[in-house]
Amino acid sequence: MALGMAVSTLAAGGASAQTSSDQAAAEALFKQGRDLMSAGQFGDACPKFAESQHLDPAPGTLLNLATCYERNGQIASAWVTYKEAASVARKADQNDRARLARDKAAELEPRLPTLTIVVPSASERGDLELRRDGEVVGRPEWGVPIPVDPGLHVIDAVAPGHKGWQGKTQITGAAAKQSIEVPVLDPLPNAPELVVPLAPPPTVPANSTPPVDGAFSSSVPPSSAPSGQRTAAWVVGGVGVAGLVAGGALGIVAAIDHNGASDDCIAAGSGVVCNGSGYSQSRDAVHAATASTVALAAGGALVVLAAVIYWTAPTKHARSGWTVAPIVGMREGGLGVEGSW
Repeated sequence: MALGMAVSTLAAGGASAQTSSDQAAAEALFKQGRDLMSAGQFGDACPKFAESQHLDPAPGTLLNLATCYERNGQIASAWVTYKEAASVARKADQNDRARLARDKAAELEPRLPTLTIVVPSASERGDLELRRDGEVVGRPEWGVPIPVDPGLHVIDAVAPGHKGWQGKTQITGAAAKQSIEVPVLDPLPNAPELVVPLAPPPTVPANSTPPVDGAFSSSVPPSSAPSGQRTAAWVVGGVGVAGLVAGGALGIVAAIDHNGASDDCIAAGSGVVCNGSGYSQSRDAVHAATASTVALAAGGALVVLAAVIYWTAPTKHARSGWTVAPIVGMREGGLGVEGSW
């Protein structure tokens, strides 16, 4: 007990020292940010406030960061930060700051520039991934006018086995409305495919007795050992069940992230806008939901495949020349059946 208390005391002391160090650094960064903003150097001041907020979160720092973004022309960033500052100040019972932040956000809202990423049905793919300025754009954001800061924005589209596409668009001035359309991605030449070939046909040993006309022949002698095909069916089925379990778990994670994001997102015009935490949780929810769908589909397919493999396996007393093997490719799949009689 004495040793445990000593360790706890040391740990608490270390945490306290770390907190004090962060607070001191945050205060120094905040002062630098104020000095730079007073000098009109907003591009240098905003990162100072952002890092100060990261080290020691406070409503006052958020308000200064939002003001810095606004004076630097980053309208969307300022709007989101003002709304976040209003929420934080309200929770801290700083009503004057909360009211000021709400009023500033409402003042900026009509001036918000928006960018809409349009994905036509011909370009839609289940494995298509979009990024805006390096950040993943979740499928719920496709086709929705999203507030962005003025300036150049880069859109990237990628999909496995296809050439990537990059588009650029310039957002100029307040209240600008811009859209960019994602084209159909071109397939890569000679894209490799993973294909499992059919098993070779059964062979009849040279010293075996020729079969009677019209009767089944087999190179597999009667055996009391379990069928290798049924063993493979159990393996495939086990993987399929694991996929179903994983898909269900990912679906639960997606639901939790979605519910968490709803607290940090609000409706804005014809779209939905979230603060930093809301965007992150929304993006995580989309990724988890997509992974859940893929896992459930793959798991179900493997369970069905396992059933087919199992029920087509020969019994221990059967004399059959049939061979069954799966065919799996990047864009195809199925069963190959080969036999002789």
